[in-house]
Amino acid sequence: MFKKAQVAYLIRESFAGFHRRKLTTGVTILIMGSALLVLAILTLATLNMGNMLEKARAGIDMRVFLHEGLQNEQMAELQPRLMVIPGVQSVTWISPETALAQFKESLGEDAEILGLLDSNPLPASYHLILTPDARHLKAVEAIHAEIAVWAEVSEILFNQGWIDALETWNFRFQMASLAVGLIVFLAAVFVISNTVKLTMAASARVIQIQKLVGATNTFIRIPYLCEGMIQGMLAGILAMGLLGLAGWFLDDRLGGVIFFSPQQIFGFILFCIVLGLTGSFSAMRKYLTMQSEM
Repeated sequence: MFKKAQVAYLIRESFAGFHRRKLTTGVTILIMGSALLVLAILTLATLNMGNMLEKARAGIDMRVFLHEGLQNEQMAELQPRLMVIPGVQSVTWISPETALAQFKESLGEDAEILGLLDSNPLPASYHLILTPDARHLKAVEAIHAEIAVWAEVSEILFNQGWIDALETWNFRFQMASLAVGLIVFLAAVFVISNTVKLTMAASARVIQIQKLVGATNTFIRIPYLCEGMIQGMLAGILAMGLLGLAGWFLDDRLGGVIFFSPQQIFGFILFCIVLGLTGSFSAMRKYLTMQSEM
């Protein structure tokens, strides 16, 4: 355990570097903050894409159209068969008359053109609402495959193109976020590691004296580790602050865009602190090993 005087020295030295090396520290924080801002923007885009996907999935449904000429009993027997299919939440019967009324309503002022029809061309159908866990392409296709072989069914419609597009772009954003996250992680570790190496090289004489008087590697490392963690924290706060400011400024133009929750902001800054710690530890491990060999 460290004594009170030693703890006070370590705390003082952890912050002293910011005063001694204002330019180097400032540039390090700016570089890290810029890289982390790119990562935060791409992550935010991924979150919003996922939110859009969930909203679109909430509207995923299926229309099962029946052959003409079926008896009422035959059509009625289909409803319980549809209800027991895994992934189907509710089933609504839509008669040809109801379908025509809905079509007229969707046409609005142009509904007058339907007056030219001699008869109702729309078939009877069932409207299927799916459970939340079945509102993705694989589950929808499984339900479609099960119903499509029924003799009473003439056609099944669902918005496959929209689902495909959203899931494709969501996957791309997730992969891009992972790739950028890895690049930012390596870049941040490299920047902080080199900054700490320069700092320790400038303090080489002090480190040698500390080792001569019996200071352990752990005691020497702590101020530099803390300095790297503080740099990472400030870079994370800078990135979140800039992103929050841009979000506030563009809020009217980007209505409906979700921002990071307080828990996510805290997690992001914690990630930045770990970045700073990793970079500092990597630099000191090599430097102190090299010093001990000299």
